Parts: sequence; C-alpha cells; structure tokens
Amino acid sequence: MRDVAARFEREYIAVYLKPGSASNYRRHLQDHILPAFGDRPFDQISRADIKGLHASLSDRPALADYVVCVVGSLYSRIIDDWELADIRNPASGVRRFGSRRRERFLSPAERRAVLAELEAGLRVPPSRRGHIERFSAWAIRLLMLTGQRRDEILTLRWSMVDWQHSCIHFPDTKTGQRSVAISREVMALLREIHNATGSPKSGLVLRGRNGTKIAALNRTWSRIRERVGIPDVRLHDLRHSFASEALMAGVPLAIVGELLGHRQAATTQRYAHLADNVVRDALETATKRMLDASKADSCQPNEPHFIPLTDAQWSLVAPLVGAERHRAGPPVDLRRVVDGIRWVHERKARWHDLPAVFGTPTTCWRWHKRWSEDGTWALVSELTLPTAPPLPTVSG
Repeated sequence: MRDVAARFEREYIAVYLKPGSASNYRRHLQDHILPAFGDRPFDQISRADIKGLHASLSDRPALADYVVCVVGSLYSRIIDDWELADIRNPASGVRRFGSRRRERFLSPAERRAVLAELEAGLRVPPSRRGHIERFSAWAIRLLMLTGQRRDEILTLRWSMVDWQHSCIHFPDTKTGQRSVAISREVMALLREIHNATGSPKSGLVLRGRNGTKIAALNRTWSRIRERVGIPDVRLHDLRHSFASEALMAGVPLAIVGELLGHRQAATTQRYAHLADNVVRDALETATKRMLDASKADSCQPNEPHFIPLTDAQWSLVAPLVGAERHRAGPPVDLRRVVDGIRWVHERKARWHDLPAVFGTPTTCWRWHKRWSEDGTWALVSELTLPTAPPLPTVSG
C-alpha cells in the first residue's frame, strides 16, 4: 500500500491538485490511511476495512468523510488510471456522515453595517486602532459583490479583467479555467482601484505592502465582524450571501452555480431552498393575479351573478334602441351593449372595468350617454331593471 500511495502523491496529488487540497490529501494519507493500511497489499483491503476506518473517526465526521474521499481517489488511480488490479473500489458504497454544511447569509442591515465599518476604517489613520488598509477594504467589497472564492479575488490580476466585455477571465481556479460576467458596480469598483493605484496594466489587482498577495485578510475580517456584531460570519459566508441575494432576486439556480464557478449542479443544490422561496413567491403572485382577473371577469353574461337579457326582453328593447336600423361604420351588437351597461349599473362599477365580452368601455359609455340624453335608457331600464334607477350620465 505504501508503494501505490507514493505513486499517488507523485503522479496525481503533486500534478493535479491545488496546493490546499494537495496538503490535505498528503496529511490524511500520513495521519490516517497509511497507519491503518500501509503495510498491507492494496488488493486485500476491503470495504469493511474502509468502513472501520471511517467509523473510528466518527467523533470528527467531516474528517472521516474526507479520508474516505482520499481513499476513493487513490483506488480510482489504481483501478482506472494505472490498471493495476481488476477489483472494486473499497471506498465505493461507504455511507458518509454527511457533514452538515454551515450556511450563514448576511441580512441587508448586516451588509450595510459591514460597508459602513469599511468606510469608517478607511478614515482612521494607519497608526490608530480600527484602521483598515484600502486593499483589504477593496478585497472585502469585491468578495461581497462577486461571490467568488477568497483566493480567486486575492490572486486576481489586471490582465484577467476584460474591460470591454465586463467580465473576468480566470485561467486557473478550483474548477478550472472559466470566465465570469461582472456587474456595473464591480466594474466601477475595479476602475476605482485601477485609478487609485496608478492605472497599472499588469500585476495583482489587490496587493499587500510589499506588492505581494494580501496575507492578513482573515484577521482584518475578524476585527470587522466583531465590531459589527456578527462574530459567526466567516469570510466565506460572503459567497453564500451573494448566492442568496441572487436567488432572492430571481436569478435561476443554474445561473447562480455558473456565477459561483460550481462544476457540479449538486454543489449549487445547497441553495435550492432559497430558489424554492423565489418560486413560491412567484407562484403566490401569479395565483393572486389569476384570482383578481377572475373576480374582474366573474360577471360575464352567462354566469349566475349576472342575468343577460332574455330573447323576450330583447324583443321589447330592440325597437327602443333602434337595433334594426341601418348605420354607417362598423357593426355594433347593441344587445351586448345594453347588457354591458346593465353590468356596470348593477355593480356600480367604473366603465374601464367592463369585461371585454360586452365590447369596449368607450362604445358602451357612448351609447349609454346617448340613450340617457334622449330618454331611451329610462324606457330600457323599466323593461330590464324595474327596481333600479337609471344610470347617471358620467364622463368616460
């Protein structure tokens, strides 16, 4: 087992993994995997052995799951890449503890408090308590506005900023090469940094005192969060907060995953409950609109709440309104017009609330005005609404 582990370190860990992940893999190999299996043949280690190692670390579930992940990666190289044995991966099927993902989102008030603290810290002289370096303040603002990983922002170089297309081209991230669209606010912040630092064409966007990568951003954030009163908010939670705000603004879950640089859709699923809230809000809005529309149209002529003119009534009303008279212009269904006026009368509604089934509100209002002025509507009312007074003449 030690021989294949050494090859694993040389040909996979050192070549394909980022420095942080590589360090974790090496540590878990040395501290847990090799002490348990180093002196045994790799093809004689069973799933039961891996389950036993996993169970022995149950007091540290996140570590236990990570160790199984490393074992699984090692055996993938043995079986698939190097083809050293035709065996089943012993880490396959080992039930993980499923370490609970910690999520913390900044509220709007907390976000405002953080930004206010950044502004206040920038005004404090460098030698005084509470001072915040401008590059650290810019870094935190960029993290809040982009949702990118800390090291992606701290290693951002001017050559990666595409001013013309408002995007950043990351040549090498945790999930590989990718381009990320950025907002006008981020572009404005980058221009502010660019102008304030002498308009450089190359080099790091954010620099420490010696022109190197900022090294103490976590300490700066710790002081800020204590002063603001949010000691439980990690720097990485600014990334969660960006995702939360995007989803609550209606950005689809898949797009949020793309903005955050998630390789697997399952990674973005941790925010699915926020997307569900957006969908539910949209559903409530749509349902309310449908119900409101139903209420507005609920009194159509063929519904029990409104009784249209019967044929017998219309035979009496038609001569009064001159339905048989030939008129120039587009034909008008005066029977519908009469029912439309009656609908407005019965509901004491406004003309523009008139359902389209009766024709246009303007047409009905004009006929009502004409018939009211010449006395026709009073006669129609006696035949159709014997207990109701005639409608007053109103303006459109």
